[in-house]
Amino acid sequence: MTRNYGTRSGRRGWTVAIVIIVGALIAVPAAAVGHFMTGQAVGRVTVVTDADGRERTVYWREYPGIAGVDPQKVLQGPAPEVGYAAGQDMIAAVRAALTAELGLGWTPPTDGRDDVDPFADRIQNYFGGKSLLTAVNAPPSQSTSVPRAWADKQRALEIIGTVIARHGYSAPAIDTFDQWTDEQRVSDLGGSTPKAQVIVSGMAQGPAGQWLSFTFQDLSKDITGRFKERLAHPSRPDSQLDTLSLSYGANGLLRDADREKFKERLVPFAGLTPPAPLET
Repeated sequence: MTRNYGTRSGRRGWTVAIVIIVGALIAVPAAAVGHFMTGQAVGRVTVVTDADGRERTVYWREYPGIAGVDPQKVLQGPAPEVGYAAGQDMIAAVRAALTAELGLGWTPPTDGRDDVDPFADRIQNYFGGKSLLTAVNAPPSQSTSVPRAWADKQRALEIIGTVIARHGYSAPAIDTFDQWTDEQRVSDLGGSTPKAQVIVSGMAQGPAGQWLSFTFQDLSKDITGRFKERLAHPSRPDSQLDTLSLSYGANGLLRDADREKFKERLVPFAGLTPPAPLET
């Protein structure tokens, strides 16, 4: 039998907690404050009852993977650099297909112009600790124009989906922001429906926590004239405003040097149902 327990951890909760503790420190017993701080450090835990009736506590802060990604798929997936290279090759194939049918041109690669490392090691596991995984965020690839008609945007997504399906990715899905009001969508995206929006974004899911994101930016839909300034990048004057942007990334890939350690750290979690991830 297992019992999952959470804490009040999470970046938003932590910020509020700091204000409360600082504002009322004199009125709160030191023991209570210490207990609260300890709870923040513990993260998620699971109490397991073994066959002989003895209980043991499993601390998910030690989990080597990340919430929401199957660790077996991580082990079957590529190393970060291999995934990065394969993702860039996939995007190159997508670009070629979009150029052939829709006539899109593309800006030169940003590699070498951005001083940004696409790899982030030892990312958080969302259970209160650090994983052994590496997140990947490749620089975007931008077209020099954007399909204007909604039918052409839909066709672009069909082309993207056809190419990435060969690499084991799902069909690209548009972000619908269902919890937003029409006013929020108009303010932040330029329209109440994707067809009318200046910004249409979404993602396709790949194996082992990999993904492909896309964003259409179409200033012809900007009836207020506010988005041109909002989308401009002062530090990147060559950045495209009317564009289809594509980017590869991964929530967490495993380096070859960490493979055996990953397997060892998985052992205490074998057969357990992961608890809900902490808020971020």
